[in-house]
Amino acid sequence: MNAISRKSALVILASAMNLAVLCPAVSAQETSKGTVVIYPVVYNRNSGAKGSREAGVQAVSEALQKAGYTLISDTVAENTWKRMEIAMPTTGKPASLENIVRFGKEIKAQYVVAPAFDFYSRSIWVVLGPRTVSNATVDVVITDIENAKVAYTRQDILGRSDEKGDVIKGVADVLVTPLVTVVSGGPKTPQEQRAVRIAVAKALKDWVIAPQPTAAR
Repeated sequence: MNAISRKSALVILASAMNLAVLCPAVSAQETSKGTVVIYPVVYNRNSGAKGSREAGVQAVSEALQKAGYTLISDTVAENTWKRMEIAMPTTGKPASLENIVRFGKEIKAQYVVAPAFDFYSRSIWVVLGPRTVSNATVDVVITDIENAKVAYTRQDILGRSDEKGDVIKGVADVLVTPLVTVVSGGPKTPQEQRAVRIAVAKALKDWVIAPQPTAAR
């Protein structure tokens, strides 16, 4: 190969490498549906182990990312909420639409996703001994900040740690990480984690699968 041919080959290779680097960014931009923040989060009755609570928020994050949204970090969300001096909501006193919209504009989110979780576990006796079953109930409100209105809401969506069949198949349509099989007589945290992931998938299925408007550019 002569010098000119080698130079041409290097130019072509460099162009291909640049294109490979740029394409994912372009593709991600084209498919992005805007920015969302998952905040504030309420745990009814102060229920749920630490790992179970984290699993619930992570499941919401997975669902929104799978739907094509860009997430604003929890730390930024928490710091912004505190700086704005907005009272944290509770089970009996949710955040007002006015405060949610103010918060969303301040943090530059297209949507504010505010979930509430409730966990309940119990032991039941079966032929082979004790069996732990956990329930997780999820409420979710998604607010459209630009239009200052609730865009999507689901209430009292129940997930059980012992659910099987079509329910489990439906989870794969919404979440990225597959469900983990847990021991029926084991500790409650893995049971709660499984239950809350099932509940979140049910609650957000219509939002994730239904086509949503892309963010204006």
